[in-house]
Amino acid sequence: MDSFECASVTLAACRPVLGRLTADDLGRPSPCSEFTVGEVGEHVVRSMVLLGSVAGASVDRVFEGFLEERVTASAGAALTAWRQRGVDGSVAVGRSTLPASLAVEIIPLELLVHGWDLARATGSEIDVAPEVADYVLGRACLLITPDKRGRSFAAEVPAGPSATALERLIAFTGREPLFAVSRRSR
Repeated sequence: MDSFECASVTLAACRPVLGRLTADDLGRPSPCSEFTVGEVGEHVVRSMVLLGSVAGASVDRVFEGFLEERVTASAGAALTAWRQRGVDGSVAVGRSTLPASLAVEIIPLELLVHGWDLARATGSEIDVAPEVADYVLGRACLLITPDKRGRSFAAEVPAGPSATALERLIAFTGREPLFAVSRRSR
């Protein structure tokens, strides 16, 4: 699997989650304690626009429509820009300079982790193969450095010995893998 294939697979996994969102869901709390479901979705759109611009895409229109359409369009634009740019050299992403081959890996990380956030916050699941979650976790270990903890990511939480690949990824990003279970029981 390469970064482009992984990004396509994680986008395909996110689309049903996004498609199930209702207007009532947008104000719900999410596993990202400072963001509602709607704000997580908007964060993903902004992230995809930023990652596309890092690869040289010029966003000349605002993505309109439902969140599913906006995430799909912005992620598609980012992937197209990265395919055209290639993954040689380095790029500036926010306050960091990263090898382009690693920067492109932010796309599937954002899609899978925030897709999970949206699914859990609304009582559903995101369906992704364990190999995909393992791939993203491997890249997350390179991207989420100690200096990013506390700013962009919370501290890693224990995943437990029987955790799935996706649960290990979620715990690595500082989220409680059982978030939705405790929320739904209230």
